[in-house]
Amino acid sequence: MIKDIRVSRIFNSRGEETLRVYVETNKGVFFSDCPSGKSRGSAEPVVKSFEEIISFFTEFRKNLIGFEEEDFSSLDEFVEQFAGERFSRIGGNLAIALSQAVVKAASEGGVYEFLRPGAFVFPYPLGNVIGGGRHGGFTDIQEFLVVPVEAENIREAIETNFSIWRDVKQIAEKKGLYFGRNDEGAVMFKGDHTAVLKVLSRVCEEYGARPGIDVAATTLFRDGKYVYEKEGFSLTPGEQLDFMVELSEVYGLVYIEDPFHEEDFSSFSELRRKVRSLVCGDDLFVSSPERLEVGNTMKSASAVLVKPNQAGTVSRALRTVELARRSKMYVVVSHRSGETCDSFISDFSVGVGAELIKCGITGGERVAKLNRLIEIWEEVSRTRVPRMARIKG
Repeated sequence: MIKDIRVSRIFNSRGEETLRVYVETNKGVFFSDCPSGKSRGSAEPVVKSFEEIISFFTEFRKNLIGFEEEDFSSLDEFVEQFAGERFSRIGGNLAIALSQAVVKAASEGGVYEFLRPGAFVFPYPLGNVIGGGRHGGFTDIQEFLVVPVEAENIREAIETNFSIWRDVKQIAEKKGLYFGRNDEGAVMFKGDHTAVLKVLSRVCEEYGARPGIDVAATTLFRDGKYVYEKEGFSLTPGEQLDFMVELSEVYGLVYIEDPFHEEDFSSFSELRRKVRSLVCGDDLFVSSPERLEVGNTMKSASAVLVKPNQAGTVSRALRTVELARRSKMYVVVSHRSGETCDSFISDFSVGVGAELIKCGITGGERVAKLNRLIEIWEEVSRTRVPRMARIKG
């Protein structure tokens, strides 16, 4: 039974203020943190400041004392109803940190098995190697990613991504094109998208990996065109479609995230029909089961990005996953650019059998999640046989 709830002000990997929620039960005290996004969809939950939350928290917490943590879905349902549209009354940041802490309490730390007992399929780490866009870098495309598709276990997959990151960094340094790391620890490589993809695809081939991209196209869309300001060109929606098809074919992309702006369900659908790459919606769906329903009627994407803090509660994130499964979509569990060392999404990704987890490659807040995946693999291996997910495209 929940005996007490406390909220604390902490900082994320960008040095920005965020929240930690503590939940005390008869089993002990459990906590979880809320990450923060930089590139945010307009339909995401509202974020409240610490001062705003403190102003109503004492009264709000009284409604939650006495809930049984094992019945976390009932607590989530109450929070969702109380919070209002887009969690505007309490803030999605408070809602998700609370929800995750309660799930940790219910599972006594074994979140992955609590969510889906007996299913131990591990996601491939989708590693951000070269950065751009709002996360920092020289390209308008926000992320240049890798999937270690030939890795046979989670440790090998993580090691492959580290090796690719190191090699790309070394290449950039030798050419005088290395300008540090961005918000997610990705290399800031001075070059346009062509130069970046040539280097990345070549290194990927050496390690049995495949490249991918996160375009974050909503951030590029202005007055009916996609404006690649850093690289000096702009594209109509039709030209953007052709551009994405070309990148997919020339560089063998296994994954394309947010190739169009957040309301263009039809262009997503057309691209999905034209490429073998996984076409993934982030801002398109914002981890919302309601928006995913719309996308599914139009067959807009072959994968959905699930960020628990976008969903607002663990229960809503699970509903999004369940809907994706019914539609035979891939599930990609994701971090945010402003992260903490909370590794909840690692457990969540294994618990729901996600095919991919996007949690970065370097930086303590990213490595914490990768190390947790290794820890889970080792725990599972003591009694069962874990396996990596299957990736097509």
